[in-house]
Amino acid sequence: MKKKLTWNTLFLLFSLYTTQFLGLGFFIEAFIGILRQNGVSLENLGFIYMLGLFWVFRFLWAPFIDKIYFKKIGHYRAWILIFQSLMVLTLFFIALLHIDRNLLLIIVLSIFFAFFAASQNIALDAFAIKITFKKERSLINGIKAAGGLIGMILGGGFGLILYSKVGWHSTMFVMTIFTAISLIHIFFYTEPKMKHANFVEKVDYKQYLTFWKTKEKKLWFILLFLYPITISSAFGITTPLLVDLNWSLDKIGFAVHIVGYGIGFLASFATSFLINKFGRKIILIVAAIGQIIGILMLFLIFKYHENEFLVMFVVGFIFLFYTPSQVLMTTLMMDLSSNKSPASQFAIQHSIYMFSGIFFSSMSVSLSGILGYEKIILICAFIGLFSIYFSTKIETIIKGEKR
Repeated sequence: MKKKLTWNTLFLLFSLYTTQFLGLGFFIEAFIGILRQNGVSLENLGFIYMLGLFWVFRFLWAPFIDKIYFKKIGHYRAWILIFQSLMVLTLFFIALLHIDRNLLLIIVLSIFFAFFAASQNIALDAFAIKITFKKERSLINGIKAAGGLIGMILGGGFGLILYSKVGWHSTMFVMTIFTAISLIHIFFYTEPKMKHANFVEKVDYKQYLTFWKTKEKKLWFILLFLYPITISSAFGITTPLLVDLNWSLDKIGFAVHIVGYGIGFLASFATSFLINKFGRKIILIVAAIGQIIGILMLFLIFKYHENEFLVMFVVGFIFLFYTPSQVLMTTLMMDLSSNKSPASQFAIQHSIYMFSGIFFSSMSVSLSGILGYEKIILICAFIGLFSIYFSTKIETIIKGEKR
């Protein structure tokens, strides 16, 4: 039975969402900078972003997480315990390796880590849907966005700074310890019991087709795909761009992953208020416009990259508009998911959203090595105009679901 949210539950969700992105943040942010500094080409760096593809394809095994129920431990709590433990063990083994001698093995283990983190994400999102009321979901997704940003700050920002100060082993041991803290917290948490009607009797893949059968859901599919393109491209380009402009790794870590994500973190807590005051449609449109302006502002960095304050302002501006849209989009995903198979239905929606973000993060970096940063920025800004148009259809999508 669901209960009113407590501070203990909010902190649990925050810590789990944070550690979920801690390791991923390191591998697709700090690791990118480390490899680029060691002469790895932009074309090859794009591969690292593909680690996030596990988030894209996690809908393939999400039905099994809905189906397999651990009665004594708790349905989704048990899965979180399993995958969080595997995340801790993987980071620990990576910490024992040498980056110069064991780079291939580190990359292989980072692939396993990405799989475990994506699987923990399936169970955690379903867990959040299960234990909260619908009216609380904008708050929960604010916590999700804030936790994700903090994870990226710690992994991508402090991870980069730590590496430049204390080296590979110490950095990875610190991340192992942080990830283990959440494991201890979920171990002592009791998951609400499921009603018999909410049990999934069989693994159902047909729902992935029937979910999109209405006209409104087709519009929702297009919006899910288009919306992350502009901001994800800005996200992917920024770190290698600053490296190519001769910024040091510790300065990049501070400007991009601490200042930028820090502003995004603060914005996430204001999102519920903004949604209630201005409505979903207005927030989606304004955020899409802000993302276009933000990626175009990257042109300022080419000319004024020695101005540290300006660089921080540009990065902060981008994430100021990113976070509210992310919170609202994931809230809508939860609202459109059934209570019977929340892991599967949330995963299929979020997989599309993540696929678009990861694909364009990767492609923006790889194609920048061929076409140049300037052309990629203009192309992604143009695509952002379509996000604005389909954001105007969000009320139609919501009304269609209620019919």
